Amino acid sequence: MDRQTMPQSPDAPERMAGMVPGVRAGGFLFLSAIRGRDPATDRMPDDPFEQACQALRNVEAVLAASGATLRHVVKVTLYLHDLEKRKAFHQAWMAFFPEDPPARIAVGVADANGAPGGNAHYALDVIALAP
Repeated sequence: MDRQTMPQSPDAPERMAGMVPGVRAGGFLFLSAIRGRDPATDRMPDDPFEQACQALRNVEAVLAASGATLRHVVKVTLYLHDLEKRKAFHQAWMAFFPEDPPARIAVGVADANGAPGGNAHYALDVIALAP
């Protein structure tokens, strides 16, 4: 079977027990939910734009640990509980993907948090080509 767990990046937030950064399978990288938690402080910025930027930096860090970059990303599903924060995310998106961006869809959900006490505005589901 062509499947292996992706390594943990020292530049991305630690995962809770039982969660992996992602899985490499069939020529793709499937990242586990990515949020805007700052690995240095273990906190999420309250500002939606800053949190979106941190989430995208976390995507970069997780990909880098497997030898990939943002150019390898082919699809992102954005989960957000407040559709008003979509504009702030899009501003960050344009800074990280100024040209030839991957496919993206936004989905409204009741809660974007994966752990108690969080203040996540966003959760990202990312699929990338494996280098």
